[in-house]
Amino acid sequence: MSKSGRGPIRQKPLIQPRRPGQWANSDVSMEQQQLIGLLVLNWSKLETDIDGAIWAFLDLDIDKGRLITTKLNTDVKVELLRALINTYCAGEVLDDFLRVMDFIGGYKEDRNFVVHGSWGTLTPDNVPICGSIRPKAPPGEVVVETFSKDRMLNIINGILEAKQNLRTLMEMIEGSRTRKQAE
Repeated sequence: MSKSGRGPIRQKPLIQPRRPGQWANSDVSMEQQQLIGLLVLNWSKLETDIDGAIWAFLDLDIDKGRLITTKLNTDVKVELLRALINTYCAGEVLDDFLRVMDFIGGYKEDRNFVVHGSWGTLTPDNVPICGSIRPKAPPGEVVVETFSKDRMLNIINGILEAKQNLRTLMEMIEGSRTRKQAE
């Protein structure tokens, strides 16, 4: 778990109306493209660790585990892992890993926005933006969020921390299994 015990911090800026003199264009800086790529790459690795944690709880090798998880979408995998954590963990460990699962849910929203949104730049401020037509938005409204370098790095670092926490969980499960076999 994180040394602070509080989990990663998600920063989601308030949605603000465009100021006079601001406009959006479809340019995306090379730096932003790299950050988008890092986010997508690390999310993919996080999904692999979600699979691995499920397999560890169920004591399945990769071939048997893939039979269970390969056709499941991320929402189902996250809920399955949450159910396994609720079933097999207790006390502070339970609380810590449920908090990790909450953060993964939040990062999934960010990941989906980044991957499925339409990217551009808010000028003249040169602020990276991403627009999305979300089902929850009022009819005819496009939701646009800013994704500064700091916000992208916070999301990426949160995903990396979640990955590490899931690996810690898998090590705990394997350690427990090894101790039981030794008894």
